[in-house]
Amino acid sequence: MDRSKKLSETEYEIMEILWKSKTPMSAAQLLSYFAEHYNKEWKASTLATFLSRLAQKGVVTSRREGRVPYYSPIKSREEYERDGAQGILDTLYDGSIKNFFAALYGGTTMSKEDRDSLKEWLDNQ
Repeated sequence: MDRSKKLSETEYEIMEILWKSKTPMSAAQLLSYFAEHYNKEWKASTLATFLSRLAQKGVVTSRREGRVPYYSPIKSREEYERDGAQGILDTLYDGSIKNFFAALYGGTTMSKEDRDSLKEWLDNQ
């Protein structure tokens, strides 16, 4: 994943809320959620900055209903995490799953259960 699209801890927290929500959320709803569940009393401008960054990173979109923008994720959590994992694989292991597993087990023996489980997973791909 492009480093410019990697989410900060706070951006990820915002995305978690948006991913869990079944409907788009306004900034006011997000502020209320953070106050109630995270005990974070943000100013509207602080949240607006984070939402702007998330939009620049291409992970949220907004649509207006009257004067109120509502935010929703562009990608699912699974898609975002898959992109991140692929970025690590590409950057550190030349895109090779074999190189990844070699580094992961680096000289240690993989258990029979792990081998069987991995083989079953690979066979189903």
